[in-house]
Amino acid sequence: MILLFALLVLLWNLASDINTLNSGIKNSVSKISQIKKEQAGLAKYKSEKPVSLEKFYLEVFNDIKEFSFYYRAPVEVKIIGAKDLVSIRNFFRESQYKGIKQVDIVCSFDLRKQRNTYLLDALYKLLKSRSLNVLDVNLEKGFVNITMRLYGI
Repeated sequence: MILLFALLVLLWNLASDINTLNSGIKNSVSKISQIKKEQAGLAKYKSEKPVSLEKFYLEVFNDIKEFSFYYRAPVEVKIIGAKDLVSIRNFFRESQYKGIKQVDIVCSFDLRKQRNTYLLDALYKLLKSRSLNVLDVNLEKGFVNITMRLYGI
């Protein structure tokens, strides 16, 4: 009886160790897939040199303003939640990618007097190779609001 009890305790410990090992393997697989997903998200930017987020924001801001001037479509570009642009660094926050910061901006184009329908297509072509994501596009009463997330260091 004691031998059977000792054997059951040893089997229980072995099963517990195997369960701990299996959960460790599952956690490792989960972490590896998360890292692969992050790597795939960053793969399209690997040929670009790192740019500070502040400099990148100003580049995008100037490109959009220049673009809107060319198409004669008034635009307002601002950081979400910013009242004044004294220190835009206050609105930078850490992204899901390690060592990379992000900021969300909104571009509001006035298309009420716009006759050229290629404006948004041209804007897409201008911004598609940049390290940014378009989060949302809304059309309200002749205004197109584009929400973008910019990435930088």
